[in-house]
Amino acid sequence: MFSRIKALKSPYNDRLSHKTHHHFFRDALATSRNNKELTPSQIQHAIFSHMPPWVNVLMKIRNRVVSIFGFEVGSDNLKPKSDELEIGDRAGFLTISEKYQNEIISRAEDKHMEFYISVAVPDNQIVVSTLVNQKTLIGRVYVNLILPFHYVIARTVINNAIKAGRI
Repeated sequence: MFSRIKALKSPYNDRLSHKTHHHFFRDALATSRNNKELTPSQIQHAIFSHMPPWVNVLMKIRNRVVSIFGFEVGSDNLKPKSDELEIGDRAGFLTISEKYQNEIISRAEDKHMEFYISVAVPDNQIVVSTLVNQKTLIGRVYVNLILPFHYVIARTVINNAIKAGRI
C-alpha cells in the first residue's frame, strides 16, 4: 500500500538534526518528487491540509484525553490562508518556525513535549521528518503510546497526497 514511501534508516540530515534533546523520537519518510515546481511549504500544505475523516476523529479523541494531563491541544482545524506558509503562520496545531528554499519547519510545544515537522526537498525527493523532544515522563509514555498511530497516519496522508496528484 505504501510502496512509494520509504522510511529512512537513520534520521535525515535536515535542520531538525540539531534540535534533539536527551529523550527524543525521530523518523523520516521519503518519496519521489513528481512536481518539481512545488515549494516545501506547498508540499506541507498538500499533505497535511487533507486529513482523512477518521484521522480528524482520532485527533478529537486524543485532544480530549491528553488535555487532562496538561498537554496543549490547540485548534486542530485551523486552515492556513494560503499554501505558501510564512514564519508565524498557523497550520493546524503547528506554527511555522523556519523557512528555507529547500525546507520548512513547523513546531508545537507544551510542558511535556516539543514537536517538530520538517518538509524538505533534496534533489528529486520529498522528505517528511518528525522530531519529538520529550521533556517529562508523561511525554515519553505518550510518545510510546501513539507511535503505532503516528506510523499509520504519516504514511496514509503522504500516500493520499501522492494518489491525488498533489505532490
